[in-house]
This record gives sequence, structure tokens and C-alpha cells, in this order.
Amino acid sequence: MTLLVDAGAAGLRWARLEAGRPAALAVAAARELESEAWPARLGELPAVPRVLVANTAGPAFEARFRAFSTETWGVEPEFAAAAAEQLGLRNAYRRPRALGVDRWLAMLAAWRREPAPLVVATAGAAFTVDLVDGSGRHRGGMLVPGERLMREVLHAQTSGVAAASLLDVAAVEGAFGVNTAGAVQQGARLALAALVDRAAERLAEAAGRAPRVVLTGGAAGDVAPLVRCATELAPGLVLEGLALLAAQGRA
Repeated sequence: MTLLVDAGAAGLRWARLEAGRPAALAVAAARELESEAWPARLGELPAVPRVLVANTAGPAFEARFRAFSTETWGVEPEFAAAAAEQLGLRNAYRRPRALGVDRWLAMLAAWRREPAPLVVATAGAAFTVDLVDGSGRHRGGMLVPGERLMREVLHAQTSGVAAASLLDVAAVEGAFGVNTAGAVQQGARLALAALVDRAAERLAEAAGRAPRVVLTGGAAGDVAPLVRCATELAPGLVLEGLALLAAQGRA
């Protein structure tokens, strides 16, 4: 069994590889990125001969997970990284490995689903948008705080918003908040949706046709209804990208 692991600031997701695709997806909250929680969640898996990891949780996570994998299964995990060119995609970054591996894997998976002009948005702790033209050339992207970070910064830097937000559960009518908590929530979500729409418009101008727009990440379902253009929801896109690399025999 090949184990696929997607580790980020929002939490840990993993799946086993079956017939070239992720299967039996499991999710753990961010607090379970701590190594003392892994034996109860991961340690009971059967023998694991290969482990592929997409890590955006930082170097400390990599060190802890490497030790856990070798001690639990006797397997040295393989940590994926963005490449200059891979599976028909060409990276726009001059230092390819500086591109977040989650962004790269999501693009690989979306491109493999259908090679066409493409916008891939990942909604996690950060919100990223990447553009790919019809030839498979990555045109670059954008990175902003995700909804939770937007709310936290607003609460921390204003005197009354945090207090008012705590008075009520977010209330929304249509697309707009009708109390402070709802206004903060919808302001963040609409800002992210508008970013996706603007990226799609710009890529359409360059490509001469409307691109596919794919949303992934744990918060994608909150943003997707507010995006004006047609969208595809693909919550496990990073794991799909890892599965593609597994089929190539490398990470």
C-alpha cells in the first residue's frame, strides 16, 4: 500500500493509493499535526511500503514525520517538491522549488483531468490562485490570506470588530452579512471569490477562451458559491497530484 499525505497549516489529510487514485480519504484537524496524535490515527494502518508527502506545514513537521514513518513502518518518506517541468506543465518560477508544493500538485492534477486553460484556486490558511495556459505553461499566481487569517487580522487590528463579532453567530442574507460576524465573514469570502473571477477574466483575455476554474482546499466550498464564473470543486486535488507522482515512480 502506498500512503499519500497532504500536510498544511489547516490540518492533515491522507489516503491510500488504489488503482492510481487516492482512496479512503481521512482528515485530521490542525492540532493533530502534533506527533503525539499520529499513532492513534496513522499508526494502526497496515504495512506501508511507500509514503509520499506534500508538506507545507514546515521543516519541523518534516523532521517529526520522517522519524514517525521510519519508526512505525520502517519506511523513509518521500517529500514532493515543485519541479521546473513535470507531466506536461512548465513552472513559471525562476526557482521552481520555491513554489508551494500544494500549488504545484493541484495544478498537475487539474491539468491531467483536462489539459486546457486553467485557473486553480486553493482555499486553506492561505488562499492561492494559479493560472495555466493552453500549452501547459504556468503563468504565475497570487497568494493572499485565507478567510480565517483575514478575520483574525481584522479582529486583532480594530478596537470594536472582534467584540461585536463575538456577540452573535454570523448572520447572512443573500451574499451580505446582517451582523458584524456575518459582515466580516462575507467580506472575506467575497474578496476571495472576486480574486478568482479576476484571474479567470485575465486568463480568458490571454487564451482567447474561458478557462476551467477549479477550487480545492478545505474552505473551497465556502468560496465557490460566490464566484461568478463556472467552477469545479475538487477537495482532494493535492492528493491526486501525489498519486500522479507515485505512478511516475518519483516524488
